Amino acid sequence: MISLTGTSTQSFGMNQENNPLNMEKIRSGRELAVYIHEIQSNQCVFFIHGAGGRADQWHHQINSLKDQYNIVTFDLLGHGRSPKPEEGYAFSDIMTDVEAVFTKYKHEHNYVIAHSYGVAFALPLALKNEHNIQKLVLFGASTPRPTKQIGLWNLPVILLEWIRPIFSKGFAKNAFHRQTDPELVNQERSISDKNPMYMMKALIKGMKEIPEMNVSKISIPVLIINGASDGLTPVAGAKLLADKLPNAELEIVEKAAHLVMIEQPEHVNELIIKFIQQ
Repeated sequence: MISLTGTSTQSFGMNQENNPLNMEKIRSGRELAVYIHEIQSNQCVFFIHGAGGRADQWHHQINSLKDQYNIVTFDLLGHGRSPKPEEGYAFSDIMTDVEAVFTKYKHEHNYVIAHSYGVAFALPLALKNEHNIQKLVLFGASTPRPTKQIGLWNLPVILLEWIRPIFSKGFAKNAFHRQTDPELVNQERSISDKNPMYMMKALIKGMKEIPEMNVSKISIPVLIINGASDGLTPVAGAKLLADKLPNAELEIVEKAAHLVMIEQPEHVNELIIKFIQQ
């Protein structure tokens, strides 16, 4: 486990090979790349990335919060530096991983920040831990529901690899605002293109078992942040989720899309800090 003190000058940066993540056994037969930052505080922020993402996508938020909060983030199975087996990507498997990480590293006061598919894990985690989680921050959010049609993901992996450029182009178009720095877009796209297609196919198929959940039972405060131009989880879905949650507020960020936390990090960080500390 990597333990960084509050006075450390080490940053959680964009270079995936240099990230301060270590392999941690989180439960029997399951290891993940986990980043732990510890200070003298009873408050902890947990980050959960989305499908095809990685812990490093939170680097702006981690570096903004790490002087005041304990930090826990990790690469989901098959992502980033975590192991990449051929099986184990069903929703229930990953949900158990998320619960194991939270149980192992939780503090007295906890905040959970999740993006896209990570929202599908954060919401049930909050339902089961209403006394241990003080607030939720959700990016690219919509009401979780089972995926019924997976389209091209039914194709054999060898064909999926062949048409990867189509997926890559669609990702860039829908995940970023048209004015986002092309260098950032290309960097994220090149990293995303390294995700094994067998993993992505298994992950998408695993979304069929996302359970229906009554989010109206989540009473803790929730902040939903969406990019105005998000083509993967449009603002309309975020609004519907916010309406179902009894104690939610919605912030729409201009000149940003699905990866709003790296497109507009300063504004996003201000929103998070204000929400957590109010």
